[in-house]
Amino acid sequence: TTTTTTTTTTTTNTMPWTMNTETYGEYNNEVQHVDWGFAYSATPPDAVDSYIIDDVEGEIPSDLSGVTFYKTGPGNFQRDGRQFEHVLDGDGFVIAIKFQEDGTAKYTGRFVETEYFLEEQTEDKIKYRNVFGTQRDGGVLANAFDLTLKNVANTNVLQWGERLYVFWEAGRPYEMNPDTLETLRSVTEDGPLKGLGGIDCKVRGITIDEGGPIDNIVNAGKSFTAHPHVEDDDTLIGFKIETNAQTKFMTLEFTEYDSKWNEQKSTSFSVKDSLPPHDFSVSKSYYSFFDNPYGEMDNLRYLIGLKAPTQIMQLALRQPTRVHVVPRTKGQDPVTVELDHSYFCIHLNGLSEEKDGKLYLYSTGWDLTDERFFPQSQDSAPFLGAWGGPYPDFTRGKVPPSLLYETVIDVEKGTVVSHEEVRPGIVIEFPTQEEDKPNMMYLALGAEEYTSLPSTGLCRINTETREMETWWADNKQFTHEVIPVKKQNGQSGSWLLTPIYDAGNRRTTIAILDSEDFSSGPVCRLNLKHHVTYGLHGSFARQSPSVISDSVPAL
Repeated sequence: TTTTTTTTTTTTNTMPWTMNTETYGEYNNEVQHVDWGFAYSATPPDAVDSYIIDDVEGEIPSDLSGVTFYKTGPGNFQRDGRQFEHVLDGDGFVIAIKFQEDGTAKYTGRFVETEYFLEEQTEDKIKYRNVFGTQRDGGVLANAFDLTLKNVANTNVLQWGERLYVFWEAGRPYEMNPDTLETLRSVTEDGPLKGLGGIDCKVRGITIDEGGPIDNIVNAGKSFTAHPHVEDDDTLIGFKIETNAQTKFMTLEFTEYDSKWNEQKSTSFSVKDSLPPHDFSVSKSYYSFFDNPYGEMDNLRYLIGLKAPTQIMQLALRQPTRVHVVPRTKGQDPVTVELDHSYFCIHLNGLSEEKDGKLYLYSTGWDLTDERFFPQSQDSAPFLGAWGGPYPDFTRGKVPPSLLYETVIDVEKGTVVSHEEVRPGIVIEFPTQEEDKPNMMYLALGAEEYTSLPSTGLCRINTETREMETWWADNKQFTHEVIPVKKQNGQSGSWLLTPIYDAGNRRTTIAILDSEDFSSGPVCRLNLKHHVTYGLHGSFARQSPSVISDSVPAL
Protein backbone atom coordinates (compact mmCIF):
# COMPACT_ATOMS: atom_id res chain seq x y z
CA THR A 1 0.00 0.00 0.00
CA THR A 2 1.43 3.34 -1.06
CA THR A 3 0.25 6.61 0.41
CA THR A 4 1.20 9.99 -1.03
CA THR A 5 1.53 12.67 1.61
CA THR A 6 2.22 16.36 1.13
CA THR A 7 4.92 17.55 3.53
CA THR A 8 5.96 21.03 4.50
CA THR A 9 8.85 22.41 6.49
CA THR A 10 9.15 25.58 8.54
CA THR A 11 12.69 26.54 9.48
CA THR A 12 14.77 29.40 10.85
CA ASN A 13 18.51 30.07 11.01
CA THR A 14 21.04 28.68 8.57
CA MET A 15 22.40 25.20 9.06
CA PRO A 16 25.94 25.81 10.37
CA TRP A 17 27.54 22.67 8.92
CA THR A 18 27.84 21.40 5.38
CA MET A 19 25.36 18.67 4.51
CA ASN A 20 27.42 16.93 1.83
CA THR A 21 28.78 13.59 3.03
CA GLU A 22 31.84 13.59 0.80
CA THR A 23 32.74 17.17 1.70
CA TYR A 24 32.29 16.61 5.40
CA GLY A 25 34.40 13.46 5.20
CA GLU A 26 37.28 15.64 3.99
CA TYR A 27 36.52 18.41 6.46
CA ASN A 28 39.74 19.41 8.21
CA ASN A 29 38.77 22.28 10.44
CA GLU A 30 40.37 21.23 13.71
CA VAL A 31 38.49 23.87 15.70
CA GLN A 32 35.12 22.48 14.67
CA HIS A 33 36.35 18.95 15.37
CA VAL A 34 37.46 19.97 18.86
CA ASP A 35 34.10 21.66 19.43
CA TRP A 36 32.21 18.40 18.91
CA GLY A 37 34.71 16.55 21.06
CA PHE A 38 34.12 19.08 23.85
CA ALA A 39 30.50 17.96 24.13
CA TYR A 40 31.78 14.57 25.28
CA SER A 41 34.48 15.84 27.63
CA ALA A 42 34.29 14.72 31.24
CA THR A 43 32.03 16.55 33.65
CA PRO A 44 34.25 18.96 35.66
CA PRO A 45 34.49 18.88 39.47
CA ASP A 46 32.56 22.16 39.84
CA ALA A 47 29.51 20.49 38.24
CA VAL A 48 29.16 18.38 41.42
CA ASP A 49 27.31 21.16 43.18
CA SER A 50 23.96 22.75 43.93
CA TYR A 51 23.21 26.42 43.25
CA ILE A 52 20.63 28.91 41.98
CA ILE A 53 21.19 29.58 38.27
CA ASP A 54 21.78 33.33 38.00
CA ASP A 55 22.68 33.58 34.30
CA VAL A 56 19.20 33.53 32.76
CA GLU A 57 18.31 34.86 29.31
CA GLY A 58 14.59 35.54 28.93
CA GLU A 59 11.93 34.69 31.49
CA ILE A 60 11.21 31.30 33.07
CA PRO A 61 7.54 30.41 32.40
CA SER A 62 5.63 30.70 35.66
CA ASP A 63 3.71 27.45 35.22
CA LEU A 64 6.95 25.46 35.33
CA SER A 65 7.00 26.19 39.07
CA GLY A 66 7.19 22.87 40.92
CA VAL A 67 8.63 21.01 37.92
CA THR A 68 12.03 19.30 38.12
CA PHE A 69 13.89 18.39 34.93
CA TYR A 70 16.21 15.39 35.27
CA LYS A 71 18.95 14.36 32.87
CA THR A 72 21.54 11.61 32.99
CA GLY A 73 24.48 10.39 30.96
CA PRO A 74 28.12 9.34 31.27
CA GLY A 75 30.27 11.86 33.14
CA ASN A 76 33.64 10.30 33.99
CA PHE A 77 35.91 8.62 31.43
CA GLN A 78 39.19 7.76 33.13
CA ARG A 79 40.91 6.37 36.20
CA ASP A 80 44.57 6.87 37.12
CA GLY A 81 45.15 8.60 33.79
CA ARG A 82 43.79 5.69 31.77
CA GLN A 83 41.03 6.67 29.34
CA PHE A 84 37.95 4.47 29.02
CA GLU A 85 37.67 2.73 25.65
CA HIS A 86 34.18 4.05 24.92
CA VAL A 87 32.07 6.98 26.14
CA LEU A 88 29.16 4.69 27.01
CA ASP A 89 31.38 3.05 29.64
CA GLY A 90 31.41 6.40 31.48
CA ASP A 91 30.15 6.60 35.05
CA GLY A 92 26.61 7.95 35.35
CA PHE A 93 26.08 11.61 36.24
CA VAL A 94 22.63 13.08 36.96
CA ILE A 95 21.52 16.69 36.94
CA ALA A 96 18.30 18.15 38.29
CA ILE A 97 16.92 21.56 37.32
CA LYS A 98 14.26 22.49 39.86
CA PHE A 99 11.92 25.34 38.95
CA GLN A 100 11.05 27.01 42.24
CA GLU A 101 8.05 28.98 43.47
CA ASP A 102 10.03 32.24 43.61
CA GLY A 103 10.67 32.07 39.84
CA THR A 104 14.26 30.86 40.08
CA ALA A 105 15.79 27.61 38.88
CA LYS A 106 18.11 25.50 41.02
CA TYR A 107 20.83 23.27 39.58
CA THR A 108 22.01 20.10 41.32
CA GLY A 109 24.50 17.62 39.86
CA ARG A 110 25.96 14.40 41.29
CA PHE A 111 27.50 11.15 40.18
CA VAL A 112 25.49 7.98 40.77
CA GLU A 113 27.50 6.49 43.63
CA THR A 114 27.11 2.81 42.85
CA GLU A 115 29.32 0.37 44.75
CA TYR A 116 31.40 0.06 41.56
CA PHE A 117 31.87 3.82 41.27
CA LEU A 118 32.85 4.23 44.92
CA GLU A 119 35.40 1.42 44.80
CA GLU A 120 37.04 2.70 41.60
CA GLN A 121 36.99 6.28 42.86
CA THR A 122 38.63 5.30 46.16
CA GLU A 123 41.43 3.32 44.51
CA ASP A 124 41.59 5.40 41.31
CA LYS A 125 41.73 2.20 39.27
CA ILE A 126 39.56 0.46 36.70
CA LYS A 127 38.42 -2.47 38.80
CA TYR A 128 35.66 -3.90 36.58
CA ARG A 129 35.01 -4.97 33.01
CA ASN A 130 32.62 -2.84 30.96
CA VAL A 131 30.12 -3.53 28.19
CA PHE A 132 31.57 -1.25 25.49
CA GLY A 133 35.26 -2.11 25.62
CA THR A 134 36.90 -0.91 28.81
CA GLN A 135 38.69 -3.78 30.56
CA ARG A 136 39.86 -3.87 34.16
CA ASP A 137 43.48 -3.13 34.97
CA GLY A 138 45.82 -6.10 34.82
CA GLY A 139 45.55 -7.28 31.23
CA VAL A 140 43.97 -10.44 29.82
CA LEU A 141 44.66 -12.61 32.86
CA ALA A 142 42.84 -10.18 35.14
CA ASN A 143 39.78 -10.17 32.84
CA ALA A 144 39.61 -13.84 31.86
CA PHE A 145 36.46 -15.63 33.07
CA ASP A 146 35.33 -12.55 34.99
CA LEU A 147 31.64 -12.17 34.06
CA THR A 148 30.95 -9.21 36.36
CA LEU A 149 30.22 -6.08 34.35
CA LYS A 150 30.23 -2.65 35.97
CA ASN A 151 26.80 -1.10 36.31
CA VAL A 152 27.52 2.41 35.02
CA ALA A 153 23.98 3.68 35.78
CA ASN A 154 24.15 6.22 32.97
CA THR A 155 21.23 5.68 30.57
CA ASN A 156 17.95 7.04 31.93
CA VAL A 157 16.45 8.72 34.99
CA LEU A 158 12.81 8.80 36.09
CA GLN A 159 10.88 9.88 39.16
CA TRP A 160 7.81 7.71 39.73
CA GLY A 161 5.85 6.97 42.85
CA GLU A 162 7.72 9.73 44.74
CA ARG A 163 10.99 7.86 44.12
CA LEU A 164 13.80 8.64 41.69
CA TYR A 165 15.62 5.85 39.86
CA VAL A 166 18.54 5.76 37.45
CA PHE A 167 18.51 2.96 34.87
CA TRP A 168 21.05 0.95 32.88
CA GLU A 169 19.66 -1.95 30.89
CA ALA A 170 22.30 -4.56 31.79
CA GLY A 171 21.81 -4.19 35.54
CA ARG A 172 19.58 -3.13 38.41
CA PRO A 173 18.30 0.45 38.85
CA TYR A 174 19.74 2.72 41.54
CA GLU A 175 17.65 5.01 43.72
CA MET A 176 18.55 8.64 44.37
CA ASN A 177 17.07 11.33 46.56
CA PRO A 178 15.05 13.46 44.10
CA ASP A 179 16.05 16.71 45.85
CA THR A 180 19.72 16.22 46.70
CA LEU A 181 20.58 13.44 44.19
CA GLU A 182 22.24 11.50 46.97
CA THR A 183 22.50 7.83 46.00
CA LEU A 184 20.38 5.70 48.32
CA ARG A 185 20.76 2.13 49.50
CA SER A 186 17.39 0.40 49.28
CA VAL A 187 16.42 -1.46 52.42
CA THR A 188 13.66 -3.41 50.68
CA GLU A 189 13.81 -4.94 47.19
CA ASP A 190 10.60 -3.32 45.97
CA GLY A 191 9.48 -1.22 43.00
CA PRO A 192 11.64 -1.90 39.93
CA LEU A 193 14.08 -3.88 42.12
CA LYS A 194 11.53 -6.57 43.00
CA GLY A 195 12.42 -9.94 41.51
CA LEU A 196 15.82 -8.86 40.15
CA GLY A 197 17.92 -10.44 42.89
CA GLY A 198 19.83 -8.60 45.59
CA ILE A 199 22.59 -6.06 45.21
CA ASP A 200 25.15 -8.88 45.58
CA CYS A 201 24.08 -10.38 42.23
CA LYS A 202 26.93 -9.40 39.90
CA VAL A 203 26.00 -11.43 36.79
CA ARG A 204 22.88 -9.76 35.42
CA GLY A 205 20.44 -10.75 32.68
CA ILE A 206 21.68 -14.35 32.51
CA THR A 207 20.36 -17.52 34.12
CA ILE A 208 21.86 -20.99 34.00
CA ASP A 209 19.37 -23.04 36.01
CA GLU A 210 16.42 -20.66 36.53
CA GLY A 211 17.31 -19.55 40.05
CA GLY A 212 18.82 -22.88 41.07
CA PRO A 213 22.09 -23.67 42.83
CA ILE A 214 24.33 -22.67 39.91
CA ASP A 215 22.69 -19.25 39.68
CA ASN A 216 23.23 -18.86 43.43
CA ILE A 217 26.91 -19.79 43.15
CA VAL A 218 27.63 -17.27 40.38
CA ASN A 219 25.30 -14.63 41.90
CA ALA A 220 23.07 -14.40 38.82
CA GLY A 221 20.15 -11.98 38.72
CA LYS A 222 17.81 -10.28 36.29
CA SER A 223 18.26 -6.82 34.80
CA PHE A 224 15.70 -4.07 34.18
CA THR A 225 15.09 -2.03 31.05
CA ALA A 226 16.59 1.45 30.75
CA HIS A 227 13.41 2.62 29.01
CA PRO A 228 10.35 2.27 31.26
CA HIS A 229 7.41 4.18 29.79
CA VAL A 230 4.71 6.22 31.51
CA GLU A 231 1.27 5.57 30.02
CA ASP A 232 -0.79 7.77 32.37
CA ASP A 233 -0.70 9.15 35.91
CA ASP A 234 -1.21 5.70 37.40
CA THR A 235 0.52 3.37 34.94
CA LEU A 236 4.22 2.85 34.29
CA ILE A 237 5.46 -0.13 32.26
CA GLY A 238 8.90 -1.71 32.16
CA PHE A 239 10.36 -5.15 31.68
CA LYS A 240 12.77 -7.47 33.48
CA ILE A 241 15.33 -9.38 31.43
CA GLU A 242 17.03 -12.75 31.62
CA THR A 243 18.48 -15.11 29.01
CA ASN A 244 18.95 -18.82 29.66
CA ALA A 245 22.57 -19.66 28.83
CA GLN A 246 21.65 -23.29 28.15
CA THR A 247 18.44 -23.04 26.11
CA LYS A 248 19.30 -19.64 24.51
CA PHE A 249 15.80 -18.36 25.24
CA MET A 250 15.53 -14.68 26.18
CA THR A 251 12.59 -13.84 28.45
CA LEU A 252 11.14 -10.37 28.91
CA GLU A 253 8.74 -9.98 31.83
CA PHE A 254 6.61 -6.92 31.02
CA THR A 255 5.40 -5.45 34.30
CA GLU A 256 2.85 -2.69 34.92
CA TYR A 257 3.12 -0.54 38.06
CA ASP A 258 0.72 1.88 39.68
CA SER A 259 1.82 5.30 40.93
CA LYS A 260 3.24 3.75 44.13
CA TRP A 261 5.37 1.13 42.33
CA ASN A 262 2.92 -1.64 43.19
CA GLU A 263 2.88 -4.35 40.53
CA GLN A 264 -0.50 -4.53 38.82
CA LYS A 265 0.14 -7.29 36.30
CA SER A 266 2.93 -8.96 34.39
CA THR A 267 3.25 -10.78 31.08
CA SER A 268 6.23 -12.90 30.03
CA PHE A 269 7.42 -13.36 26.47
CA SER A 270 10.26 -15.64 25.38
CA VAL A 271 12.14 -15.85 22.09
CA LYS A 272 15.18 -17.91 21.15
CA ASP A 273 18.54 -16.61 19.90
CA SER A 274 17.75 -12.94 20.49
CA LEU A 275 19.32 -10.12 22.46
CA PRO A 276 17.28 -7.79 24.71
CA PRO A 277 15.86 -4.68 23.02
CA HIS A 278 17.11 -1.26 24.07
CA ASP A 279 13.60 0.19 23.83
CA PHE A 280 9.96 -0.82 23.36
CA SER A 281 6.57 0.76 22.78
CA VAL A 282 3.19 0.54 24.51
CA SER A 283 -0.24 0.83 22.87
CA LYS A 284 -3.72 0.24 24.26
CA SER A 285 -3.52 -3.49 23.61
CA TYR A 286 0.14 -4.37 23.07
CA TYR A 287 3.80 -4.15 24.07
CA SER A 288 5.93 -4.05 20.92
CA PHE A 289 9.65 -4.18 20.16
CA PHE A 290 12.03 -4.74 17.26
CA ASP A 291 14.17 -7.87 17.39
CA ASN A 292 17.34 -6.49 15.85
CA PRO A 293 19.31 -8.85 13.56
CA TYR A 294 22.53 -10.01 15.20
CA GLY A 295 25.01 -12.50 13.79
CA GLU A 296 27.11 -15.09 15.57
CA MET A 297 29.14 -13.80 18.52
CA ASP A 298 32.62 -14.99 19.41
CA ASN A 299 31.82 -15.67 23.07
CA LEU A 300 35.18 -17.32 23.67
CA ARG A 301 37.02 -14.03 23.13
CA TYR A 302 34.80 -12.45 25.77
CA LEU A 303 35.18 -15.32 28.24
CA ILE A 304 38.98 -15.36 28.07
CA GLY A 305 39.16 -11.61 28.59
CA LEU A 306 40.15 -10.40 25.12
CA LYS A 307 36.99 -8.47 24.22
CA ALA A 308 34.00 -6.74 25.82
CA PRO A 309 30.43 -7.87 25.01
CA THR A 310 29.66 -5.27 22.33
CA GLN A 311 33.04 -5.87 20.68
CA ILE A 312 32.03 -9.43 19.80
CA MET A 313 28.59 -8.46 18.46
CA GLN A 314 27.87 -8.51 14.74
CA LEU A 315 24.96 -7.02 12.77
CA ALA A 316 23.42 -9.56 10.38
CA LEU A 317 23.03 -7.64 7.12
CA ARG A 318 21.01 -10.29 5.27
CA GLN A 319 18.65 -11.24 8.07
CA PRO A 320 15.17 -9.66 8.04
CA THR A 321 14.28 -7.76 11.19
CA ARG A 322 11.42 -9.11 13.27
CA VAL A 323 8.88 -7.18 15.30
CA HIS A 324 7.25 -8.86 18.29
CA VAL A 325 3.76 -7.73 19.35
CA VAL A 326 2.85 -8.99 22.82
CA PRO A 327 -0.78 -8.67 24.05
CA ARG A 328 -1.29 -6.88 27.35
CA THR A 329 -4.29 -9.13 28.07
CA LYS A 330 -3.74 -12.76 28.97
CA GLY A 331 -5.31 -15.37 26.71
CA GLN A 332 -4.18 -13.80 23.46
CA ASP A 333 -1.23 -15.10 21.48
CA PRO A 334 1.73 -12.85 20.64
CA VAL A 335 2.35 -12.00 16.98
CA THR A 336 5.71 -11.88 15.25
CA VAL A 337 6.12 -10.22 11.85
CA GLU A 338 9.14 -9.70 9.58
CA LEU A 339 10.29 -6.70 7.61
CA ASP A 340 11.55 -7.47 4.11
CA HIS A 341 15.08 -6.31 4.94
CA SER A 342 17.56 -5.72 7.75
CA TYR A 343 16.90 -2.74 9.99
CA PHE A 344 18.40 -1.80 13.36
CA CYS A 345 16.02 -0.04 15.77
CA ILE A 346 17.60 2.26 18.33
CA HIS A 347 14.61 3.99 19.94
CA LEU A 348 10.82 3.75 19.76
CA ASN A 349 8.01 6.15 20.54
CA GLY A 350 6.97 5.31 24.08
CA LEU A 351 3.26 5.37 23.29
CA SER A 352 2.04 3.93 19.99
CA GLU A 353 -1.39 4.07 18.41
CA GLU A 354 -3.87 1.53 17.09
CA LYS A 355 -6.07 2.73 14.23
CA ASP A 356 -8.42 0.80 11.95
CA GLY A 357 -7.17 -2.52 13.26
CA LYS A 358 -3.53 -1.64 12.63
CA LEU A 359 -0.63 -0.83 14.94
CA TYR A 360 1.50 2.24 14.15
CA LEU A 361 5.06 2.24 15.46
CA TYR A 362 7.57 5.09 15.09
CA SER A 363 11.22 4.28 15.56
CA THR A 364 14.65 5.72 14.93
CA GLY A 365 17.33 3.47 13.56
CA TRP A 366 19.79 2.42 10.88
CA ASP A 367 18.98 1.12 7.43
CA LEU A 368 21.28 -1.91 7.27
CA THR A 369 20.97 -1.96 3.48
CA ASP A 370 22.75 1.42 3.21
CA GLU A 371 25.95 0.30 1.51
CA ARG A 372 27.75 3.52 2.43
CA PHE A 373 28.02 2.17 5.98
CA PHE A 374 27.16 -1.54 5.72
CA PRO A 375 28.97 -3.34 2.87
CA GLN A 376 26.37 -5.47 1.10
CA SER A 377 29.09 -7.83 -0.12
CA GLN A 378 29.37 -9.06 3.48
CA ASP A 379 26.94 -11.07 5.58
CA SER A 380 27.69 -9.10 8.72
CA ALA A 381 29.34 -5.97 10.09
CA PRO A 382 30.71 -5.05 13.55
CA PHE A 383 27.99 -3.70 15.82
CA LEU A 384 30.01 -0.71 17.01
CA GLY A 385 31.41 0.09 13.56
CA ALA A 386 33.40 3.32 13.74
CA TRP A 387 31.76 4.52 16.95
CA GLY A 388 34.50 4.07 19.50
CA GLY A 389 36.90 6.17 21.51
CA PRO A 390 36.13 9.45 23.26
CA TYR A 391 33.21 10.46 20.99
CA PRO A 392 31.50 9.49 17.69
CA ASP A 393 33.88 10.76 14.99
CA PHE A 394 31.69 11.83 12.10
CA THR A 395 34.64 13.13 10.06
CA ARG A 396 35.49 9.59 9.04
CA GLY A 397 32.09 9.13 7.42
CA LYS A 398 31.51 5.83 9.21
CA VAL A 399 28.80 6.65 11.75
CA PRO A 400 25.50 5.65 10.05
CA PRO A 401 22.64 8.15 10.00
CA SER A 402 19.70 7.53 12.29
CA LEU A 403 16.39 7.97 10.46
CA LEU A 404 12.74 8.12 11.56
CA TYR A 405 10.51 5.27 10.37
CA GLU A 406 6.81 4.49 10.50
CA THR A 407 6.04 0.76 10.71
CA VAL A 408 2.40 -0.26 10.22
CA ILE A 409 1.41 -3.76 11.32
CA ASP A 410 -1.87 -5.59 10.71
CA VAL A 411 -1.85 -7.59 13.93
CA GLU A 412 -4.85 -9.78 13.05
CA LYS A 413 -3.35 -10.87 9.73
CA GLY A 414 0.19 -10.99 11.12
CA THR A 415 1.65 -8.89 8.32
CA VAL A 416 3.69 -5.73 7.86
CA VAL A 417 1.62 -3.21 5.89
CA SER A 418 4.50 -0.77 5.45
CA HIS A 419 7.88 0.30 6.81
CA GLU A 420 8.98 3.68 5.48
CA GLU A 421 10.70 6.90 6.45
CA VAL A 422 8.45 9.59 7.84
CA ARG A 423 10.63 12.36 6.40
CA PRO A 424 13.07 10.89 3.87
CA GLY A 425 16.68 11.91 4.46
CA ILE A 426 16.17 13.67 7.77
CA VAL A 427 18.88 12.54 10.21
CA ILE A 428 17.51 12.55 13.76
CA GLU A 429 17.57 10.85 17.16
CA PHE A 430 16.02 10.81 20.64
CA PRO A 431 12.26 10.77 19.84
CA THR A 432 9.87 12.09 22.48
CA GLN A 433 6.15 12.91 22.42
CA GLU A 434 3.78 15.47 23.91
CA GLU A 435 1.81 14.20 26.89
CA ASP A 436 -1.65 14.47 25.34
CA LYS A 437 -0.66 14.59 21.66
CA PRO A 438 1.36 11.44 20.92
CA ASN A 439 1.37 12.31 17.20
CA MET A 440 3.52 15.37 17.95
CA MET A 441 7.08 14.11 18.07
CA TYR A 442 10.28 15.99 18.94
CA LEU A 443 13.76 14.95 17.86
CA ALA A 444 17.35 16.15 17.86
CA LEU A 445 18.20 17.04 14.25
CA GLY A 446 21.57 16.48 12.60
CA ALA A 447 21.11 17.18 8.89
CA GLU A 448 19.10 16.50 5.77
CA GLU A 449 19.82 14.48 2.62
CA TYR A 450 20.96 11.39 4.59
CA THR A 451 24.12 13.12 5.84
CA SER A 452 25.40 11.71 9.12
CA LEU A 453 26.29 14.66 11.38
CA PRO A 454 26.08 15.58 15.07
CA SER A 455 22.79 17.15 16.13
CA THR A 456 22.82 20.93 15.91
CA GLY A 457 19.09 21.47 15.47
CA LEU A 458 15.71 20.36 16.75
CA CYS A 459 12.59 19.34 14.87
CA ARG A 460 8.92 18.87 15.58
CA ILE A 461 7.10 16.35 13.38
CA ASN A 462 3.37 15.67 13.18
CA THR A 463 3.33 11.95 12.40
CA GLU A 464 -0.24 12.14 11.07
CA THR A 465 0.37 14.87 8.49
CA ARG A 466 4.19 14.48 8.32
CA GLU A 467 4.60 18.23 8.54
CA MET A 468 7.88 19.33 10.11
CA GLU A 469 9.16 22.44 11.83
CA THR A 470 12.86 22.94 12.53
CA TRP A 471 15.07 25.18 14.60
CA TRP A 472 18.87 25.34 14.27
CA ALA A 473 21.17 26.32 17.12
CA ASP A 474 24.08 28.72 16.66
CA ASN A 475 27.45 27.47 15.50
CA LYS A 476 29.44 25.43 18.05
CA GLN A 477 26.22 24.41 19.83
CA PHE A 478 24.96 20.84 19.91
CA THR A 479 21.39 19.76 20.61
CA HIS A 480 19.87 16.77 22.34
CA GLU A 481 16.65 15.12 23.55
CA VAL A 482 13.57 17.32 24.12
CA ILE A 483 11.36 16.74 27.17
CA PRO A 484 7.83 18.18 26.68
CA VAL A 485 6.05 19.46 29.81
CA LYS A 486 2.35 20.16 29.34
CA LYS A 487 1.42 23.78 30.05
CA GLN A 488 -0.88 24.53 32.98
CA ASN A 489 -3.67 27.02 33.68
CA GLY A 490 -5.64 26.19 30.54
CA GLN A 491 -2.83 27.04 28.12
CA SER A 492 -2.42 24.94 24.99
CA GLY A 493 0.79 23.17 24.09
CA SER A 494 3.92 22.30 26.05
CA TRP A 495 7.11 23.82 27.36
CA LEU A 496 10.04 21.99 25.81
CA LEU A 497 13.09 21.43 28.03
CA THR A 498 16.37 20.48 26.39
CA PRO A 499 20.12 20.83 27.02
CA ILE A 500 22.34 22.67 24.55
CA TYR A 501 26.03 21.81 24.69
CA ASP A 502 27.73 25.13 23.98
CA ALA A 503 31.35 24.51 22.94
CA GLY A 504 31.90 28.19 22.11
CA ASN A 505 31.21 29.29 25.68
CA ARG A 506 32.42 26.07 27.31
CA ARG A 507 29.16 25.45 29.13
CA THR A 508 25.83 23.67 29.01
CA THR A 509 22.62 25.62 28.64
CA ILE A 510 19.13 24.40 29.55
CA ALA A 511 16.85 25.82 26.89
CA ILE A 512 13.07 26.27 27.15
CA LEU A 513 11.07 26.37 23.91
CA ASP A 514 7.37 26.93 23.30
CA SER A 515 5.69 24.17 21.29
CA GLU A 516 3.23 26.72 19.89
CA ASP A 517 6.07 28.83 18.45
CA PHE A 518 8.66 26.12 17.95
CA SER A 519 10.67 27.48 15.05
CA SER A 520 11.39 30.74 16.92
CA GLY A 521 13.67 28.85 19.29
CA PRO A 522 14.17 29.22 23.05
CA VAL A 523 12.07 31.67 25.03
CA CYS A 524 14.49 31.22 27.93
CA ARG A 525 18.05 29.94 28.42
CA LEU A 526 19.49 28.85 31.75
CA ASN A 527 23.26 29.06 31.38
CA LEU A 528 25.12 26.82 33.79
CA LYS A 529 28.46 27.87 35.30
CA HIS A 530 30.12 24.86 33.68
CA HIS A 531 29.40 22.12 31.19
CA VAL A 532 28.02 18.65 31.73
CA THR A 533 28.80 15.80 29.36
CA TYR A 534 26.63 15.12 26.30
CA GLY A 535 24.04 12.90 27.93
CA LEU A 536 21.54 10.18 27.17
CA HIS A 537 17.98 10.39 28.48
CA GLY A 538 15.90 12.52 30.81
CA SER A 539 12.43 13.14 32.22
CA PHE A 540 10.50 15.56 34.40
CA ALA A 541 8.49 15.43 37.60
CA ARG A 542 5.90 17.92 38.80
CA GLN A 543 7.14 17.81 42.36
CA SER A 544 10.24 16.57 44.13
CA PRO A 545 9.62 15.15 47.61
CA SER A 546 12.56 15.28 49.99
CA VAL A 547 11.61 12.29 52.12
CA ILE A 548 12.07 8.82 50.65
CA SER A 549 10.67 5.88 52.54
CA ASP A 550 12.44 2.52 53.00
CA SER A 551 15.82 3.95 52.00
CA VAL A 552 18.91 5.24 53.73
CA PRO A 553 22.01 7.01 52.41
CA ALA A 554 24.43 4.83 50.49
CA LEU A 555 27.54 3.62 52.26
